[in-house]
Amino acid sequence: MAFFGLALPGYKLIRKIWPESGWNLGGSVSTSAIRAFDLLVLVGLCVLYFTVWKGYPDSAEKILEATPELFLSSSLSMLVLASLVPLLLLWRVNLAEFFGLRWLEWRKVIWIAPVFVVVVFLLNIVLYFTGWQEWVQVRFGSDAQDTVQLLTKTDDWWLIGAAAFSAVIAAPIAEEVIFRGYIYPVVKCFSEKWFAALFSGFLFGVVHFNLMSFPILVLMGIGFVILYEWTGSLWPSIACHLLFNATTISIILLGRLAGA
Repeated sequence: MAFFGLALPGYKLIRKIWPESGWNLGGSVSTSAIRAFDLLVLVGLCVLYFTVWKGYPDSAEKILEATPELFLSSSLSMLVLASLVPLLLLWRVNLAEFFGLRWLEWRKVIWIAPVFVVVVFLLNIVLYFTGWQEWVQVRFGSDAQDTVQLLTKTDDWWLIGAAAFSAVIAAPIAEEVIFRGYIYPVVKCFSEKWFAALFSGFLFGVVHFNLMSFPILVLMGIGFVILYEWTGSLWPSIACHLLFNATTISIILLGRLAGA
């Protein structure tokens, strides 16, 4: 938490030492609607994630105690939290324009999303061969993400369905609206594009509270920012996020069925 609190002041210090970076190349994501008040909201979101929103369950034993109602309530909570973003921006900007919801090149998603998923899986393979996951498991006892553990262990198909809905529908929408739709432009407004991409990507990785998946989550977060800047729309990052989660869940479930 201290790291994120010091990130922007640290950036300002760096800019005093090296005032010209040449890296702030603009982009498609507008920051014109962002105000100083949004920094306070950003701090509030960080506090919320690191104190209240630590997720459940928090151990391999508790994962099997989860219920469909728990995952559905978690999905609802994520969507409610994400709904605060448009409410905060509604009075000062056209939301459809700000989030790029009228993206005319939507057909590009047909190839963007599969390519993104393939790249992420290849990066996962590279990460595996670096020994990172084994080192984390031995050193810290970290395991796969909670939802992944649940899908590999439970026989309750209602629970699997609720977890899948949370991962495939609720999480991609809520997280893209919050991290790319709001946090990224806020940080970009008070810094530079490169710093904002690193900040939001790092935060995206941290709030999943899983050290084993942390490097990939950070890279995914940065990748989603690149897509947002490139297209000017949240739709591609939502689509890539959704397809990645759906593909991961499908592989797990197909693996279980094949081994049944």
